[in-house]
Amino acid sequence: MAPESIPPKALEDSWPGLDAERDGVTYNEKVIRESAKALREALGRFTGEGGSAKGSSLAAGQGSIDDLTQYAALEKLRTQLQSVARWEGGRTFAEMLETCHQEFTTIYREVHKNFDIAIALLDAGAGKYKDVSDANTDGA
Repeated sequence: MAPESIPPKALEDSWPGLDAERDGVTYNEKVIRESAKALREALGRFTGEGGSAKGSSLAAGQGSIDDLTQYAALEKLRTQLQSVARWEGGRTFAEMLETCHQEFTTIYREVHKNFDIAIALLDAGAGKYKDVSDANTDGA
């Protein structure tokens, strides 16, 4: 049966992990916390707070939002393109580049914010599973 012919409800019901008891899903608070830590380290490189990634030639801070904003600013290029007399295409191109840069940094910031939220949710989930595990251990 091709995926497009599977009714959505049937696909949802058979998705692995949706029914923890049926699928034998277990939760390990330590693994969840380690996942959050790994994401936090990756986010540190993303924000310029961490060191460079293994195997990466980027120094700490390179590729961060601040780095992108500071070193990828297009003011000099805009000035140069707009200084050419009677070249409307240059002016339009400079405006387009600036708009693209602004949009890119806005999206970069949104990704950072969502990354923070995902990490917080993992931390919260790990705490909940620890509480449940502790309650089950105390009650056993």
